[in-house]
Amino acid sequence: MRKICLLLALFSISLGILAQEDVPKKFKTYNYLRGMECMEEEDYSTAVNFFEKDIAENPKNGYSHFYLSLAQGALGEYGEALKANDKAIACLPKKDTENLNKAYSLRSKLHLELEDTVAALDDMAMAIKINPKDAELYQDRGQIYYEQGRYDLSDADYQKSIDLDPNDVVGYMGIGRNANKQKHWEEAIALFDKVEKLSNDYTKVYTFRAESYLGLKKYNEAIDDIINYVEKEQDYMALFTIAGMDDTALSVARTKLKLKTMQNPGDSYWPYYLAHVEQKMGDFKSAITHYQLSDENDGTNGSLSNIIGCCTDMGDYQRAMEFVDNALAEDSTNTGLIGRKIDVLIDMGKYEEAEEWAEKLFQDGDSYTANNFYLRGFSHYKAGHFEAALEDYNMGIADDAELPYLYFQRARLHEKMGNSELARADYAKIVELEKDSTDFNIIPYAYLALGDRAKAVESLEVMLRADNSKGNLYDACCLYSLMGEKDKAIDYLEQSFEKGWRSFIHMENDSDLDNIRDTDRYKALVEKYKALLEKELSIDDKGASTDNKEQGTVSEVPFTKEGGVCKVKCQINGLPLHFVFDTGASDVSISMVEANFMMKNGYLSSSDVVGRQRYLDANGNVAEGTIINIKKVNFGGMDLTNVRASVVRNQKAPLLLGQSVLAKLGKIEIDNSKKVLR
Repeated sequence: MRKICLLLALFSISLGILAQEDVPKKFKTYNYLRGMECMEEEDYSTAVNFFEKDIAENPKNGYSHFYLSLAQGALGEYGEALKANDKAIACLPKKDTENLNKAYSLRSKLHLELEDTVAALDDMAMAIKINPKDAELYQDRGQIYYEQGRYDLSDADYQKSIDLDPNDVVGYMGIGRNANKQKHWEEAIALFDKVEKLSNDYTKVYTFRAESYLGLKKYNEAIDDIINYVEKEQDYMALFTIAGMDDTALSVARTKLKLKTMQNPGDSYWPYYLAHVEQKMGDFKSAITHYQLSDENDGTNGSLSNIIGCCTDMGDYQRAMEFVDNALAEDSTNTGLIGRKIDVLIDMGKYEEAEEWAEKLFQDGDSYTANNFYLRGFSHYKAGHFEAALEDYNMGIADDAELPYLYFQRARLHEKMGNSELARADYAKIVELEKDSTDFNIIPYAYLALGDRAKAVESLEVMLRADNSKGNLYDACCLYSLMGEKDKAIDYLEQSFEKGWRSFIHMENDSDLDNIRDTDRYKALVEKYKALLEKELSIDDKGASTDNKEQGTVSEVPFTKEGGVCKVKCQINGLPLHFVFDTGASDVSISMVEANFMMKNGYLSSSDVVGRQRYLDANGNVAEGTIINIKKVNFGGMDLTNVRASVVRNQKAPLLLGQSVLAKLGKIEIDNSKKVLR
């Protein structure tokens, strides 16, 4: 998947990209100047109208053609933008090499957005020919070559950028990143060390260098770099990278995070991520203790869900249910909690009750999502109500046709119902969706169902090399059981047990294990670990109270009504804004304009880009649909930290504060007479 972000690239070209003093006076018409005013106000639709009017009267005005292209690109009209840029290049004065250079550079980015890399590289080469001393052009082309895996060419461009500026941080970072990709760890570290000396502000170097140290298995240095980055940027999300490390690294991380927890009493983040590492290591009781400590310091960070997860991981479903029920007693409409209750009920084998709760997921139009259909469908499936399950899986796929697990469950259901051809079609779809992925866990089953045992084993081995967690080890047991390789299946089951697998009710109802269930070795393993589970659960866990944190305070936040919506003053990372208080929205959303303004003016950094479309280029960009982390939201005297938000294309979209944040605020009242949110 190509990861060039056109819109930020467009906005990174300042609106003064064309040297205005070089624009001939005859081209500075009324419509051209009005269009420029609209560009400065980021009113791109109106700008398009003015530039089109000017072009109708002055078809040779290459400057209007260029700005028309820029405005259309900002609106996502890439094909039209490309046509306008072609005319700009044709009409701009040939002696105006500076602006021709910028036009070729812009056209290169438009070609990239339209997935024509060959044309993009041709235009980039032309821009470089016109201005061979523009370091940013080499950086841009180095990024393209990097994404193509052509690291030698990428290195050459980044080196040229360094030749033009010996202190060019982006150039050294680009070559270092290429070295990481080729596992030249020592070379990469030397480059990142140089970046650290050149710039105190380029904190992202620590995460890249941590990757290098991990490649060398220098866990102390790697984790120190991650912690250093977190402390400098207050970007605690980076600590999640530790969870993907091996057991030796986790042990080192645990010690360092425990020390940070001790050194920072009252901080909610260090104990939270310490708990996350402990959960990954299988020490669920310690994880619960530290999640609770985090929750005491800040009840908005999702610790409760993780505590429930720890309880289910250790097989203590009753206790997990107590946590869920206590939370639901305070907020019975929280669909996230309802989903957790459904999961626990299924783990306990209470399928009919899970079906009843699944109906509560669908509260309004926004609730009819692929995930909710999946949960209800799986409840129906486990309860033996296959027609209802099939309907839900069909609806889920209609909502999101790119989720492999929906096809997997539907394929299994088709098999149960005797629809073998339909099942094969779904398994084939899974292969199509996951064949280029690096984090799949369903495709081995799909290959096996399609009769390709070799591919099934190959993909399983890839999965286990990336993550040999207890869940993946259990999946390996299931796969080999289905293939009839009983000893290998039980070997993986034992490894899964050793890592903390305790889902015995699930195992009793899992048909994948039918081939090994009656073997003496399987029975002995289950008996051994059931006894161990009983022992584990009998030990008094003093830190695992199911009481909720003490009653919070009450805040009153003034609001105004505009156009029928409540607007509240707030600060986003210190930037004064207004948000729309929208109980119907599921998440926080922010427009592309706001995101790019915040990025360019220091209110966001590249480290705040945390969503699935995130990529690590040498500059850092925000793409449409990207998930960003807002470190601090303040309104009405209340501070919320590390709030997730989605970047949307609509240039004039309001800042929406939805349920993902509102759910953290507890009880909310709207007092229309006083015009306050309480």
